[in-house]
Amino acid sequence: MTVAPPPSSPASESSASSESTTGPAHRLTLHGDWSLWRLAALRSAGMPISWLDAFAVPSCADDDSDTRSRETAAAAVRSVVAQPAFLEAVTWQNPALVRNWMGGFAADLAAGGDGRLSRRDQREALVAFLAQRYCAKNETIGFFGPVAWARFGDDHPGIRTDGTSGLRSRSLFREHWAVDAIARAFAARPELHPHLIARRHPACSFDGRVLRRPRRRPQQLDADEAALTALLDRPRQVGELLSAYGPPEAQPTAEQALERLTATGAVLVGLPVPVTDRPEDVLRGHLAQIPDEKLRGGLLAELDRLDRAVDAVADAAGDPIALRDALDRLGTEFRSLAGVGDQRAKPDRDLGRCIVYEDCRRDLDVTIGVDLIDDLRAPLGLLLDTARWLVRESGAELEREFAARADSLRAASGRPVALCDLVMASGDLLGGLPGTAVARVADDFQARWAELLATATESSASSVRLSTEAMAPLVRTLFPAGPVGWRAARQHSPDLMLRERPGHRPQWVLGELHLAVNTLENRAFATQADDRAELRAATAADFPDGRFVPVYPAASPAVTSRTYPPLALDLPDLYQYWSWTADEGHPSGRAALPGAGLVVEQDDGGRLLVRSADADWRAPLTEVLGEFLTAVVANRFGIRPRAGHQPRLLLDDVVIARESWHVPVSELPHTVDNDYRHRALRRRLQELGMPRWLFARTPDQPKPYLVDQDAPLSLRNLARGLRRSVASDAEAAITFTEMLPSPDELWLAGPDGRPHTSELRVVVHDDSQVQSPLTTPDRTASA
Repeated sequence: MTVAPPPSSPASESSASSESTTGPAHRLTLHGDWSLWRLAALRSAGMPISWLDAFAVPSCADDDSDTRSRETAAAAVRSVVAQPAFLEAVTWQNPALVRNWMGGFAADLAAGGDGRLSRRDQREALVAFLAQRYCAKNETIGFFGPVAWARFGDDHPGIRTDGTSGLRSRSLFREHWAVDAIARAFAARPELHPHLIARRHPACSFDGRVLRRPRRRPQQLDADEAALTALLDRPRQVGELLSAYGPPEAQPTAEQALERLTATGAVLVGLPVPVTDRPEDVLRGHLAQIPDEKLRGGLLAELDRLDRAVDAVADAAGDPIALRDALDRLGTEFRSLAGVGDQRAKPDRDLGRCIVYEDCRRDLDVTIGVDLIDDLRAPLGLLLDTARWLVRESGAELEREFAARADSLRAASGRPVALCDLVMASGDLLGGLPGTAVARVADDFQARWAELLATATESSASSVRLSTEAMAPLVRTLFPAGPVGWRAARQHSPDLMLRERPGHRPQWVLGELHLAVNTLENRAFATQADDRAELRAATAADFPDGRFVPVYPAASPAVTSRTYPPLALDLPDLYQYWSWTADEGHPSGRAALPGAGLVVEQDDGGRLLVRSADADWRAPLTEVLGEFLTAVVANRFGIRPRAGHQPRLLLDDVVIARESWHVPVSELPHTVDNDYRHRALRRRLQELGMPRWLFARTPDQPKPYLVDQDAPLSLRNLARGLRRSVASDAEAAITFTEMLPSPDELWLAGPDGRPHTSELRVVVHDDSQVQSPLTTPDRTASA
């Protein structure tokens, strides 16, 4: 168990430049108990913000004529679609859209055509919506969201950049779902059955003839079933398993037992493909183990044809027409091989629509100088002090609710509570639903912050300024330090932007503060790192005492091919894995603990512990469930409740919350009535005091999108979002947030020198947390 350090003395909170830089080489001391990873990812929009200027009609936005607005919109759409980079981005994101009309429209423009569009209004608005994404959103995907890297230095001021800001490299990857579909198609072939992999259900526990499964009573196995599961102490090919069972005459009996075990889900048979950067290598590895040379060669030859089609896609990079043709050929090969369509359905768009995707490395290296770090130290350190309290209290409250659930399960079943059973009975807690522990703590967090906000040194209708010097004593009182409940909560990840100001140093702007997670765990960052080993080493230095990590099944709604979970900076030599449902196994082949064989109990002090049924160790429940707890708290850092209007909030000179408005849809005009520019909507936004550039978050769109009040098509898209929102929920409300930095305050220049939006993905470490062994001996077992 960790202990809290004593409160910092005033001397330790003195100024930035006096901060020590001792500690692990990959971190520098930030402030107090916090240190900062020297390496940070730089996300950005792949296309210049200036592309959006063509959509604006400021001089006639309020007159009675739509003629110029329609002409400007048409010209802007033609200009953007004529850009090869735009067409290539849409080809990656939505190839069907390019096939249906956009490709032909672009070809007509290239041939000198008049650029006429059927369904003009709808299609022009769609182009404007896509343009704002590629020009104004900081992403990590393909060349329209390339990865660059920055380092925090301590030997020079300002921002230094090196590189052309173009693309240094492009990497093509396959979607896991596509490789899995091929694996399933192969597994369905009868001739492959003896070569399929049989393995125990990873969450099930086998103890002699006793089978324990999640949310079910223990089941007695017969002698044949018990013999087979005993042989499956490691995954085996079906043919190998049956041969190990006994002589040929006994194998029909074994086949029947295997069928029974498979039917109950106790044993899984197939070609499992864990989520990894290169799932195709896993599938090839399975096929390479087939001893039948003809069968093996035929299957590998089929994959070779697909590989050639994938290579053609990679070769088409930069040419939208060639890319479309290559994707079509790849789709044909894939459909013939997998027997399913080559695109995910729209509801599954978060899982990857196409068979392959691209991630890119921007040719840019950035160094952030010591003066900018100094500006950030005390304000970010104080925010992190409050964040630690939020994470700690959330873990403590969740543990109390888990205890109540465990008691209920124990009373209902009359037997010890398996970890899997507790997880499945706690979906509302782990989902952070209203009224549950994390939601209550978040409300308390905002109530405490309200007392901090009352200390404002300056206040106006549009901004409020706070002082770290004035707030620090109150923060220590309202947000006392202490141990967090799981190791991942040592790390947090702020998204930080820099705002150019003539005559002044750039100003820090906080986008989001992601709690208890290292956002560089996303595979898109790991694969685009100049030195992946450096990221792994930094992670190992932060978790030298290990960490419990669940093995995420590919079918989990949270899992994608590109992002976290599962972890990309994975350390099999340090981490302990466990399974709570049917998964594909860990990519390293490291065995995972079956969740049905882990028992939840309380120690004498009332602390919930997890005990291994077949080992002599115990560990805190919150530690074992740490990744799940991270998912609950990661996006809970909100210091103010939603309100009709919240001014910009500064802590010293750091913007810690941008100006925002939360407005019921019923208060905003959103009908069409042939008002092409939605003038009434624009006037209403201005009456509410909103600036020209805003990000809107509407219920119909999970991610915020840019609104330009001077661009008729942008207002048209906003009105469409309002109509959709009110149609699904008459009480719906929309959140608007100022765009900060604004387009004229951007520091990152693209290869042509034009400004691009950007943000730094930063990792901070809580140095106050004491390291301890991952597990402790089970005194009950030793006794």
